[in-house]
Amino acid sequence: MRERSLLLLRNGIFYLAALMLSGVFALTIPLIVFPFQVGWPVVQAYLRCTLFLLKHVCGLTFEIRGAEKMPKGPVLIASAHQSTWENLFFQLIFGNPAMLMKEEILHYPLVGAIVRKSGHIPANRSGDLQAIRRSFEDAKRQASSGRSILIFPSGTRTGVDRKPPMRRGVAALYEQLGIPCVTVVHNSGLYWRNKSWLRNPGTIVVEILDPIPAGLDKKTFLDKLSGQLTDGANRLLHQPEKPLLMPRLSPRAQHLLTQMQAASKVGDN
Repeated sequence: MRERSLLLLRNGIFYLAALMLSGVFALTIPLIVFPFQVGWPVVQAYLRCTLFLLKHVCGLTFEIRGAEKMPKGPVLIASAHQSTWENLFFQLIFGNPAMLMKEEILHYPLVGAIVRKSGHIPANRSGDLQAIRRSFEDAKRQASSGRSILIFPSGTRTGVDRKPPMRRGVAALYEQLGIPCVTVVHNSGLYWRNKSWLRNPGTIVVEILDPIPAGLDKKTFLDKLSGQLTDGANRLLHQPEKPLLMPRLSPRAQHLLTQMQAASKVGDN
């Protein structure tokens, strides 16, 4: 019960600090009218400040494995999608890739304007062939300019589902772009849980897998991609024990906690 209370307290402090941080960065909203190269350093600063709060208030950090496997030049990054964490921080980790995202986000106040200015790509999920072609053309233009493309093949957040659904649009995009595909697996859903406002302490592991070369037929590509995503989920989502609600305490903090618990028992008597 005490751990749960501390978790709630730390999350409350985090959201209060994040609200204040957003208020400060709201002063930079006029930069939206300028080219994105002007506003991108501000977005980077905001994301880094948020990571600082997550680390020092919530105890949530991340590590990257396999960075040496990332090819030079633009690639199609196909990632597991468990939470909003990767929507936000893959922009820092992978150097601002153009992300395919649901079209509705473009109509959100302020966020939609930032997304459009960032050059992210709306993904129409209604089956409109013209809209799908426009998305693919946008992706090809971005890749031609040297920018990587980020896609979540499941199409939506799946939490910690070990075998998420696979939308076939990723194979069509891979074929259209003609560039290598890099599969990324992670376990953000263990700590930044889908449909929960709590941010649990721990270390999110982001693992970059061996690239899938360009030019494979669709079936072979989908089999390879699906296998990598499933194997990665089975490895990274398998925990010998559930994530701790709080990080392990230092010896000094543990001593103080023991004293407080002893005093509480005396008071109850």
